[in-house]
Amino acid sequence: MVFPSAMAPFSWQARSREHSLTASPNFRQWFRGFTEGSSSERRVTAMTMGTLGVALGVRLLYDARYVQPYRPGLTRIDLVVPPGHEGLANLTIGFVSDTHVCNAFTPDDVARAAALVIEARPDLVVLGGDYVSGSPRYIDGAAEALGRLAEAAPLGAIAVLGNHDHSVGADSVEEALQAQGITVLRNAATAVDWQGSRLWIAGPEDSLLGRPNLPATFAPIPLGAATLALWHEAQFAERTAACGAFAQLSGHSHGGQIRFPFFGALPVALPPHGRRHVMGLNCAAGMPVYTSRGVGVYQPPLRFLCPPEVVFVTLRAGRP
Repeated sequence: MVFPSAMAPFSWQARSREHSLTASPNFRQWFRGFTEGSSSERRVTAMTMGTLGVALGVRLLYDARYVQPYRPGLTRIDLVVPPGHEGLANLTIGFVSDTHVCNAFTPDDVARAAALVIEARPDLVVLGGDYVSGSPRYIDGAAEALGRLAEAAPLGAIAVLGNHDHSVGADSVEEALQAQGITVLRNAATAVDWQGSRLWIAGPEDSLLGRPNLPATFAPIPLGAATLALWHEAQFAERTAACGAFAQLSGHSHGGQIRFPFFGALPVALPPHGRRHVMGLNCAAGMPVYTSRGVGVYQPPLRFLCPPEVVFVTLRAGRP
């Protein structure tokens, strides 16, 4: 077939890979025009490119502020129960953390994320702290949105508190959650019975503004029991591993909220006690620890390449 001569300027697209873009007459002509043209032509070209760059930056900023923070996803993970507790295999747990209800993130936004968990139908729900930010006036709305999770899960919901809950009034947050039927652990543990097997949830206090007491937290738990640690910060997960937990669920760091390709989150953007096990599945002293990116946002209220998430955990039996 003979191509029309009008297609000749674009013929580089059909050539083999050894012909680079720079070999195109069109590209050479454009580059020569840019470098050898008059100063006014170069100025116009530079202004055009600058305008396009600014437009792209504005679009990315808009997306980071008004789009990405409000598109939660459901992440599914498996955790292996310790030997002798295979009866817990297939128990499912919904994990929600860091809802941060405030003027930038409403109870309706939390409900959108909670709906993903409810639709997945977990047996149990655990909540990782930081339910509100900035003011105690957001407590009741946050608690009501989370209460729907407790109603939907057959085994109910269990929560710990985070540093922001302490900053607005830990006792008030605890009371509001309990009013919604949610069990709150503060240096305490509770047992969940499922199909003849028992899972313990150990909930230390927040490590940043609370007073965590791991000996008191693990004291009620029998030696060798299957224990899942629920601690707002993942920073000190090795300590719960030393107390006998087989896994830990945490939040707090939000994954950094803003992440860059090939680099990740800027260290300065990570909160105190949130700079280890920043997000996803990690290992602490041989124990798996999963750090959720969270549901809400904190200042600045932006997310970039770090979408919000809720987590669906399935307990599995280990290899025989």
